[in-house]
Amino acid sequence: MAFRRTIPFDELREKHAGRNDSEHTTTYQASRGGWHRPTDKPVPGTPKDRKGGA
Repeated sequence: MAFRRTIPFDELREKHAGRNDSEHTTTYQASRGGWHRPTDKPVPGTPKDRKGGA
């Protein structure tokens, strides 16, 4: 089998069409000193601590 030098863009697009790249994104945050992954934001209605107890 011979190696091919190029891959058509159509083939690359098909392979990566359903991929979710949001988990690999980073944002620049000057206060933290560089590029970092975004932190998980809290969802309204969930308690701050899940220890339970009453």
